Amino acid sequence: MEPLRFTRVTRMMAVFLVIVAIVLNDPAFCLAGFSLVLFSAALALRFRLRIHRIARSARIRRSLSRPIIPQGRTTTITTSFSCTPEPGTEVLVRDLYPAATLADPADPAAVLVPDGTASMSYLLTPLVPGSAVGAGVELIVFDQFWTASLVMASAPFRGPELKVYPQAAFERLHSSQDFDVREREAPIIYRGSSVRSVREYRHGDEIRFIDWKMTAKHDRMYVRDYTAAETNPPLVILDLPDRTFLVPDELMAGLVSDVSGEVATGLRSSGLISLVLISGINVVDMLLAQTDIRRISRMIRESAHPQIRLYHAYRWKNRAGMREAIRRFGSSPLQVNEDLFPARITRVYRRNLASPYVLSFSRQIQQLLSPDVKEIILYSLFYGDLSHISEIALQARMKGVRLKLRTAAGQDPARISRIRNLKGMESLEVIA
Repeated sequence: MEPLRFTRVTRMMAVFLVIVAIVLNDPAFCLAGFSLVLFSAALALRFRLRIHRIARSARIRRSLSRPIIPQGRTTTITTSFSCTPEPGTEVLVRDLYPAATLADPADPAAVLVPDGTASMSYLLTPLVPGSAVGAGVELIVFDQFWTASLVMASAPFRGPELKVYPQAAFERLHSSQDFDVREREAPIIYRGSSVRSVREYRHGDEIRFIDWKMTAKHDRMYVRDYTAAETNPPLVILDLPDRTFLVPDELMAGLVSDVSGEVATGLRSSGLISLVLISGINVVDMLLAQTDIRRISRMIRESAHPQIRLYHAYRWKNRAGMREAIRRFGSSPLQVNEDLFPARITRVYRRNLASPYVLSFSRQIQQLLSPDVKEIILYSLFYGDLSHISEIALQARMKGVRLKLRTAAGQDPARISRIRNLKGMESLEVIA
């Protein structure tokens, strides 16, 4: 129990009156100071009794949207709290979620309304498999003079129990339905930390995987089968429009909403996601192999708005296109005279190819397209110059990575049709 401002002022006045009584040798001031101390003690006793009455009348009810979920998925917890309100007091209810979990918002709390009820709803993401049980509820009670915190962690206030099983995205996926195919379980170098199953020992199994507890219980050798990380989460790229274009707010809001939904879906399916924000060939921000949806949401909230594009990729010649032009000019019979225009253009192209300069945006895309990336999902409104998208499509084609182009609904159909007619934009999807 801690004193608030009025109580501290009362104590200071009591001390001041006692000092005055000592200086003036007047017992009246001492009696006044003692009266203030008794008044403060009476207020503290009354406040403590109010806390006990609130705790005795407290009732709580929780519900889970999904009581059994895989590791890394999200469930919604709805908590309803009720008690008998005390006059002159206010109560803040804070839900204590299980350990090794993430809550959104991070501090789920609600203020008790005058009728004595409070309700809150938040998202809970377990990080480890097993059983997760709510730790209880914390009450913060305060009036004009005192405040106190009370943690209620007994059986009626704990729960409910959440069952978390290992993420299925890390299971080894095998197809045994094909004919004329002989499968062989090759030993893996990397293994997950989660146990998929326990089976009897077979000749050739590694001794370090023996489950000694199961062996002692059943008097037979048992080994553990571990999961292996074999997921390939997609690379989500959000292309932010140039600030010089008048982009409607509803289109930008729809694009951000689509990207947020894609990120949430990727996290649920594979457990992690990579998000890159670009504006033309300018990389604004990125989060690679991220599992914390709060960090991704914060980055989208802070950076997902029209940017100033300082450069455009069309200012640099595509080196693959330059080599193709050289081959075309080299096969032309007009190359006999060095003064002819094609020969001069060929010399210019060769001189540019000999220079060591490579567009930095191309190097950044090459670094992002690691062997683990099998798919790129690019969201854009396709305003202004699109040469940076052509560069991403070229790098994806060279790396053998699938590229999906998506845009927000609500745009002019004729404009979408013109964009689809551009080279490499045939797979454009409009997200409704």
